[in-house]
Amino acid sequence: MIIDRIENASLYYALGNEIAEAFEHLKNNDLSGFSPGSYSIVKDKIRMLVFDSFQTNTDRITMEGHRRNIDLQYWVSGSELMGYAPLESQPLLKPFNEEKDYGNYEADASYTRFEPGMFAIYFPTDLHTAVIDEQCNSPVRKIVYKVGIV
Repeated sequence: MIIDRIENASLYYALGNEIAEAFEHLKNNDLSGFSPGSYSIVKDKIRMLVFDSFQTNTDRITMEGHRRNIDLQYWVSGSELMGYAPLESQPLLKPFNEEKDYGNYEADASYTRFEPGMFAIYFPTDLHTAVIDEQCNSPVRKIVYKVGIV
């Protein structure tokens, strides 16, 4: 996992051409102009998901993980507390969804508050989740780039 601010994005271009392309797309587009949804940026390589949400409390927190994609998540507005845990031998809560490259895991996490201008890169060895707390009381606009690695 990597946590940083968008002004330092060029430090991570060496992670691969697709990561660099996702950052360039992020930096060179008006992200407020996209409606929530999914957008193909580079066919079969980079997909952008736009989320507008207002978080509500939940009693059960589960972690998500991916096998074929890296998540580059960027906070446009609002504040969100994100949980992270390294993927080790945590149990899957239900069978991994191969088609959507998504699995839910039970895991203990450490937490970081993300504010506008911050990003996180989650690799297939990283579990992550958004966690609700009382300080997250405003709508969140988050951009998630799904960067294919397989």
